[in-house]
Amino acid sequence: MHYARYFAALNEEVKRIYAVAGSARAKGVDPKTFVEIPPAYDVAARVEATLDGPVGVAKRIRELQKDKKRSREEVAFAVAKEIAMGDLGGIMDHEKAADKAVRVALAILTESITAAPIEGISKVRIRGSGPDQYLAIYLAGPIRAAGGTEAAMTVLVADYVRQVLELPALIATEEEVERSLEEVELYARAVHLQYPVQPDLIRLASSKLPIMLTGEPTEEFEVSGSRDLPRIETNRVRGGAVLVLNDGVVGRAAKLAKIVNRMEMPGWEWLNELAEKTSKAMSPEDESEEKKLAPKSEYLADVIGGRPVFSHPSRIGGFRLRYGRSRNTGLAGVGVHPATMFLVDEFLAPGTHIRTERPGKGSIVCPVDTIEGPTVLLRDGTVKQVFTSEEARNLQEQTERIIFLGDILVALGEFLENNHPLVPSGYCEEWWSHDLDKARMKFKESEVEQHLSGSNITASDLSGFVSNPLSNIPSPEQALHLATSFGVPLHPRYLYRWLALSGEETSDLRAWLLKNKLKEKASHNGRIVLPNDVRYKELLTRVGIPHSLNEDQSLIHITDSSATVLAQLGDKRKSPKGSSALEVLNSCSKVELRDKMGFSIGARMGRPEKAEERRMKPPVHVLFPVGRALSSERRVERIAKSNEHTSTQCTFDADGTVMKPALRSSGVQLELVARVCTGCGLETFESRCRECGSHTEIQPWCSREECGSAVDATTGMCPYGHDMNLIRTTKKIAVDFQALLEDIKKDLGESQTYNLRGVLGLTSDFKVPEYLGKGVLRAKHDVYTYRDGTARFDATDAPLTHFKPREIGVSLGRLHELGYRTDYQGEPLVSDEQVIELMVQDLVVPENCADYMVKVGNFVDDSLEQIYGLDRYYRFRSREAVIGQLVIGLAPHTSAGIIGRIIGFTNASVCYAHPYWHAAKRRNCDGDEDALILVLDALINFSKAYLPKGRGGFMDAPLVLSVVLDPNEIDDEAHNIEVCNRYPAQFYSMVAEAQHPRVVESLVDIVASRLDKEAQYEGLGFTHGTSSIDDGPRNSRYKTLGSMVEKLDAQLNLAKLIDAVDSRDVAERVLSHHFIRDIRGNLRAYSTQKIQCLKCHRVYRRAPLSGSCVCGAKLSLTVRQKNISKYLVVAERLIREHGLGQYLQQRLSLINSSLDSLFVSEQTSLSEQASPASL
Repeated sequence: MHYARYFAALNEEVKRIYAVAGSARAKGVDPKTFVEIPPAYDVAARVEATLDGPVGVAKRIRELQKDKKRSREEVAFAVAKEIAMGDLGGIMDHEKAADKAVRVALAILTESITAAPIEGISKVRIRGSGPDQYLAIYLAGPIRAAGGTEAAMTVLVADYVRQVLELPALIATEEEVERSLEEVELYARAVHLQYPVQPDLIRLASSKLPIMLTGEPTEEFEVSGSRDLPRIETNRVRGGAVLVLNDGVVGRAAKLAKIVNRMEMPGWEWLNELAEKTSKAMSPEDESEEKKLAPKSEYLADVIGGRPVFSHPSRIGGFRLRYGRSRNTGLAGVGVHPATMFLVDEFLAPGTHIRTERPGKGSIVCPVDTIEGPTVLLRDGTVKQVFTSEEARNLQEQTERIIFLGDILVALGEFLENNHPLVPSGYCEEWWSHDLDKARMKFKESEVEQHLSGSNITASDLSGFVSNPLSNIPSPEQALHLATSFGVPLHPRYLYRWLALSGEETSDLRAWLLKNKLKEKASHNGRIVLPNDVRYKELLTRVGIPHSLNEDQSLIHITDSSATVLAQLGDKRKSPKGSSALEVLNSCSKVELRDKMGFSIGARMGRPEKAEERRMKPPVHVLFPVGRALSSERRVERIAKSNEHTSTQCTFDADGTVMKPALRSSGVQLELVARVCTGCGLETFESRCRECGSHTEIQPWCSREECGSAVDATTGMCPYGHDMNLIRTTKKIAVDFQALLEDIKKDLGESQTYNLRGVLGLTSDFKVPEYLGKGVLRAKHDVYTYRDGTARFDATDAPLTHFKPREIGVSLGRLHELGYRTDYQGEPLVSDEQVIELMVQDLVVPENCADYMVKVGNFVDDSLEQIYGLDRYYRFRSREAVIGQLVIGLAPHTSAGIIGRIIGFTNASVCYAHPYWHAAKRRNCDGDEDALILVLDALINFSKAYLPKGRGGFMDAPLVLSVVLDPNEIDDEAHNIEVCNRYPAQFYSMVAEAQHPRVVESLVDIVASRLDKEAQYEGLGFTHGTSSIDDGPRNSRYKTLGSMVEKLDAQLNLAKLIDAVDSRDVAERVLSHHFIRDIRGNLRAYSTQKIQCLKCHRVYRRAPLSGSCVCGAKLSLTVRQKNISKYLVVAERLIREHGLGQYLQQRLSLINSSLDSLFVSEQTSLSEQASPASL
């Protein structure tokens, strides 16, 4: 089997890399002597590795999964029950067993990809006593990473565990119910919730829940009512509990009710009532088709300065919905014609994120040139449709109006995933081909030939029109012949957007055209020529009939074939009937006309695409602290050479009084881990002993001033019995950087440190530093480290199921070596224009990503050679050497990486990968950005010892590595992707009725129908091809423009250019939703800001009366006046130029008054403001 060989090759390469990493780790340079990222081949292995057991849980999960009828939820519940009862893992303490059971169940539900089981659940406790006992689950912010349904399932699992342990159900008090509601409302106002707050539903859920949802306070603001409740430890808002209650239990009530009913869980009968009320609140059953398809303006709620609006809701001339999936769309990625990307001032590029009116909230755009392109009005009066990106580039400076933006290609899977009603499709080539096929099937072969007689259409042409309608377009004469002889509607290529006009306007235009058209003379090339009339030219423009003007602009030349235009107008002796444009024309036309316009979708720009190496702020080369000897200076060489190469830190008591004078020593005082050599007993902070080369171990010690003894290894206590709270694992150590750098250069054989930069301090629990030599080698190769010791490249996720060798810059010979020997139709691979199906773990990365991987590979090789004394592994000399190498893909909210293989490069600023691969990271392609890490770099340099100790520290860390991708274990959004080559005829008739997408699901081949079959990996189809996956601008213009003024000008100029955009509304939204909010927010921040010392970095809530720090240094504001007023001039200009009305003028005037009263003089210093004389 093709994929068996592919996965075996990946597995073998992974084993080779693990062997090299294991040899390196064994040298003792790193915190641990083994690789800290265990490989995993399925969900079961990931669960056990991520949660450190319980031992045997992976084996038990696999046993339960053998029963294919058992759902993932049932597996999670069964495992949770066995852990809670002590049968699995042998945990007899009920509280500890409940904690482990809930975490393991959540890990199973999330495929153990996200960090939610580790970070989202703080703890599970059994509180109260006797009959007042109850189970409380403490939730934290990272529970959001699990997803709404899985987070809500955590509540069900927790209650199931409660029942297994025979604990009483929680009975919430009225005050606790009201407290929950207030927290939800506060959180919704200040932060964000996915679902609107329904007070009655929140009360219902809070009063009925049999366990307590509580957690850590995540916000600074507090509740005003229901304070100081005995069973709630804080008055601050608990974000984790709010998210699970509102977006989980209430928002996903219908899904939860199905699971509860299927599993017959007692005590949850009320959930059916909640589900019914939630469904009515969110999608009323009596909602008419008109209401379902009404314009939605939510995507315009937060328009940002510099990021343009492309279309207002459902506005004529906006993006026309086109159903289908190209080889580079799906999983929230949509297709846009590359010509459109250029004509919208290049604000759109492959990978640019857009917010959309429907079906989902956001997508990235990818180039698809087999859909309809834009129609523009040029400055010379010409109206034309643009078919290619090259033509669009040439017309950019000549375009006066964009009459029609073109199609937006949206897959059925997006409607399935978002549970959004289908919307009508405009008449398109695919639909027409079904009509033609149906018409020809009514006749015998001989009769078909008779119908074709009198035309230049052959039987082969007819078959081509049906089987491949996107590339086989009939000529005007052929289209008319087919329409008249077979009775099919006129081909969509020759239809116009008649419904852009009213019935009366259409009737007037038709009469004027038929009355005033000049006879088609040879000098007119058989085209219709009309006298120029301002009113009727505008009607021609709105309809999109291509035309131009003569030199003196007295005549209009319609550039389309006169035959197809006149056929739509019909006999002038007929009197038009009907109220709509199409009714008017069809009452007179010689051929049937369909609605080409269909449904328009509004959109605006979100985030620009991204493809760049990840750098901490500011960027550093090594996780080694340098302290604040030179304030915020991070250059190690400069610190080593400075006169301040001594400790200048003072210690203060609570009110700021100096307790001890500044210490001076032969180095910088740093808080570092206390380690001891297992060989010679040397005390050090380094992981490898400099005396004997042995690996060192962390040595806890007693911090009592007169003690300082090492903790006994067997008892874990101070040998003198001092308080356990005094035991520390870190010490203040004087680090002599001059001596240390000399030692490092000697170790490496390097003559310099290449402007090495470290961190100010370590945020990890044990303050374990990286070996400084790694930083030197990173700096040598211009490589930067992230907080876990890895070097990363971030890129926007983009979908890809098929590619052409030409697009990815790889030779056919190299592709053969990688296992690609045939195209997607099974033909031998002999041309770089053939379309090839992408293997599920293969990637096409940005060119600058490949360049960065070369640098990282050279750094890893130097580390192997100069630090570990091993042979070089990668031996990169050029970008092409990266082909075939393995990387780890990792999403920010997850803790499990997935193996990927680089097979090519793209000019676009995206990482093209199979939708399965993105879904394996629990991501889609709606603007998400994920990291790529060279595998050997991660295996050698990653350590849990470097991770921050605070909440969320384990997120965005590769705690486990998935080696082989299983479509059953990926996010189920990918299961909704359609993989057919065309939609059936019935599909187009059903979408016109605003049906629920599940109604047509059975008509289309989707991934879900292929699971557990060989076809789940290969033979995936697509409905629309595209010439090139990187066509269009290389980067969004937003990234190349400089100041906000430039971006805003470009945004508003584009708004004036596009017919489907109201430029005044855009200006108003930018002002009210961005600039005024920003000014007011910064004004509030200024008045509540903290003040910081420039030298010792002590922070004050209020300025001391002396106007200076207790150490004598100057104080600095953290929010400055320029931060507040930076948008003030721009805002005033917006109001003036766009006439935005008195309300906004008055709001800005009030803000100006506040600024004037706050800032007495721009020259007033902080010391003057803080001095007694100024108070």
